[in-house]
Amino acid sequence: MLDPLDVLVVTDASPPTIAGGAERVLWEQATRLAARGHRVRVLGRAPEAPPSYRGDAPLSVTHFAVDRRRPLAFVRSAILGARAAGARLLAERRPDVLHAHQPVAGYGVLRSAAARGVPALYTFLSPAPSEYRSRRGMTSLHRRGVGGAAAAVALWLLEWSCLRRAALVHVLSEFSARQLRSLYGVAGARIVKIAGGADTERFRPAADRVAARAALGLRPQVTLLFTVRNLEARMGLDRLLEAMARLRYFHPNAHLVIAGTGSCADALRRQAATLGIDDRVDFVGFIDDSRLSAYYQAADAFVLPTRELEGFGLVTIEALACGTPVLGTPVGATPELLTPLDASLLFRDASVPGIADGLDRFLRASRADPAGAGALRASCRRYAETQYGWDRSVAALERALTMVAHAPRSIATPDEVSV
Repeated sequence: MLDPLDVLVVTDASPPTIAGGAERVLWEQATRLAARGHRVRVLGRAPEAPPSYRGDAPLSVTHFAVDRRRPLAFVRSAILGARAAGARLLAERRPDVLHAHQPVAGYGVLRSAAARGVPALYTFLSPAPSEYRSRRGMTSLHRRGVGGAAAAVALWLLEWSCLRRAALVHVLSEFSARQLRSLYGVAGARIVKIAGGADTERFRPAADRVAARAALGLRPQVTLLFTVRNLEARMGLDRLLEAMARLRYFHPNAHLVIAGTGSCADALRRQAATLGIDDRVDFVGFIDDSRLSAYYQAADAFVLPTRELEGFGLVTIEALACGTPVLGTPVGATPELLTPLDASLLFRDASVPGIADGLDRFLRASRADPAGAGALRASCRRYAETQYGWDRSVAALERALTMVAHAPRSIATPDEVSV
C-alpha cells in the first residue's frame, strides 16, 4: 500500500445515500480508501431526509444545505454552501488532495481561495449539461425552453472550470474519455481511465435461484428478465415494453420485472396495459440497496435498453457478478463492457426491433441449450470477478491520487484561479 493520504472528496450527491451509480462510485471509493488507511472526508449536499451517517476518522461526512425551490437558487446555494463548508474543512485540516465529483459543489470548493494550492483530481462520469438536458421537464429543477438552455450552458461552464483546475481527470470508460476530449478539449495526457466495479462478495450467484425467487415473491416457473433504472425517458424502458409485446406469442413464458422510480413511472404502467402485457410485467418500485443483489440473482437475464448517456453502467457489472447475463443496447460504454465477454449480448441497435430481436435470440438459445446457458452464467461471474472488482479499481484510484498529491505544483494545480 502507498503512503497514507488525506483526501477531501466534494460531491453534488448526498452521501451515504445510494440513489444511483454516481453515489455508488463515490461511496465505494471513499469507504475503501479509508479501509486502506487513508483519511477521507466527504463533503456533500444535505439529503432531503435526515442523514443516517456521520462517522469519524478515517472516514467522515459533512453536509451543506441547498435551496431546492428554484433552479437558480439551487445552483447558487449549492456553490456557496459547498464553498463555505469546504473552507471550514480546509481550515480544520489541509488535505493532500481534493477529489471532486460533479461540477456544482466542485466549482464551489475547487475555485475558492481556501483551496488555493491544493492539488485536485476530478471524476467525470457524464457531461453535466447533457445529463441536465436529458432530464428536462422531469423535475421542477430541470426546465425546458430558454431557462433550461441557460442552465445547460451554466453547467458546461462550471464543469469546464473544474476540469481546467484539476491535474488529472478520472473516467470510468473510453466512451467518457472521448466525451471529455470532444466536449471540453481535455488532453489525453490528463485523462486516467479507472473502471468502476462491483462488490463481488455481496454480488455473487445464488446457491439456489428458485429459492431466491421465492424469497422475493417472484414467479418460479417463468423466464425472468430484470432491469433496475431511473424511470426516465433516456433509459429506453418504453422501447423495452414494446419489444416485450412483440415477443408475447413467441415466448409466452417470458416475464419482465422493472425496478426503480421516476417521472415516467405512471406512463410506463399505462403503456404496459395498453400493449396488453401488464400481466407479464411487474413494476416493483424502489428496491432498497440491501435487496438489489437478490433480484440480480433471481433473474435469467438483466436488460439494459438505454437510449443515451450510459457512461459506464455499474448495474451491468453487478448483474454479471451475480452470474446473470446482461443484454444491452450498443450505447455509451456498454459495448466496452459486454464485447470482451460475449458480443452476442449486445442488441444490434437501440430500436424496438433491435431489442426484440436480441431478446428473441437470447431466449431461444437459452431454451435450446440449457448447458450453454449455464456456462454463460459461469463466464459472467468469472469476468466480473477477474476484471471489475472494486479492490482493483480503488487501488488504481489510490495510485492516481498519490500521483496528483506528489506532482510538482505547476502540474498539480494548473490554471490556479480564485473566484
